[in-house]
Amino acid sequence: MSPKEKKGEITINDIAKELNISPSTVSRALNDNAKISEATKNKVKAVAKDLGYELNLVASSLSKNKTNVIGVIIPHLGSQFFAKALSGIQEVARDNGYNVIISQTNESVQQEVEMTRVMNSARVDGLVCCLTMETDNVDHFNVFVKKSIPVAMFDRVSYAVPGPKIVVDNYEAGYVATEHLINLGCKRIAHLAGAVSSKVFEERSEGFKDALKKNSLPLLSQFLLSSDLTEQDARDAVRLWMNLPQRPDGIVAASASSGLIIASAVKAMGIKLPEELSIISLGNERCNEFVTPSLSAVDMPGYEMGKAAVTQLIKCINDGVTDSSITLKPIQLLIRNSSFKH
Repeated sequence: MSPKEKKGEITINDIAKELNISPSTVSRALNDNAKISEATKNKVKAVAKDLGYELNLVASSLSKNKTNVIGVIIPHLGSQFFAKALSGIQEVARDNGYNVIISQTNESVQQEVEMTRVMNSARVDGLVCCLTMETDNVDHFNVFVKKSIPVAMFDRVSYAVPGPKIVVDNYEAGYVATEHLINLGCKRIAHLAGAVSSKVFEERSEGFKDALKKNSLPLLSQFLLSSDLTEQDARDAVRLWMNLPQRPDGIVAASASSGLIIASAVKAMGIKLPEELSIISLGNERCNEFVTPSLSAVDMPGYEMGKAAVTQLIKCINDGVTDSSITLKPIQLLIRNSSFKH
């Protein structure tokens, strides 16, 4: 039976037999060893391709102490923000000769812990991560710190883990969004906030509260709700607010998805946007432009944050030094019909 017909994984021994050379020569050729002629390298690579041979990255890393693989751990693959971040990460990684392993936690800290174990087992050269909303203990990243494997974090970060941090000013995001509604004439503004344990959502809430305070508007306890920002949380908030004797005339949603759900829920109740209620979300999804009315948002630059995170990570890998710099990326206010009064 020829190597082409052979079942199972193709090895360097199969390539060696096909070319009648030693397995060590095949290994050196596949790894571009300078002692092997270009002619031999080309022959070996041609046969390897013909046989469907795949280089065993783990085995290769044992000899090189480098896999050229970067691990990525994010909360959601379906979010536009994280999709853009991944696009930036993969673009920079590819341009620098790195492959990327991607995993999602679905906002579960247990999954985050498990994914760090997987990435460590995969012998990644570095890790890019956005923490879950549940994460308050980051001990599971210690294995990378002890092995001097750099960890870059973006958006939701922990300063207890050494490494580059790429963030936005979440306080400013909350402040700008709230001030926008105040400038429209809104007097009773509610905020569906994220988990109080998350620094990102805490800062957004602080911006919301300070904008009200600066403009001498009251902060009513029933108008500030902390949640996990699930669909049910958003619908429960709408049900509560819209049944108050004095319901809000403006809502700041702490995430893009919760903003879309709130807009849908109030429309189903017959409330007119923006005539009776103005809505803005902290975070932007592509569908914000296409719902009716289109949903105003504070855009977080996911693509740029992803690029910056992996760029700084690769620099740490190449320099062999952990850089704990903090990079602040700008936000953008996108005014659409849900908060635009003619």
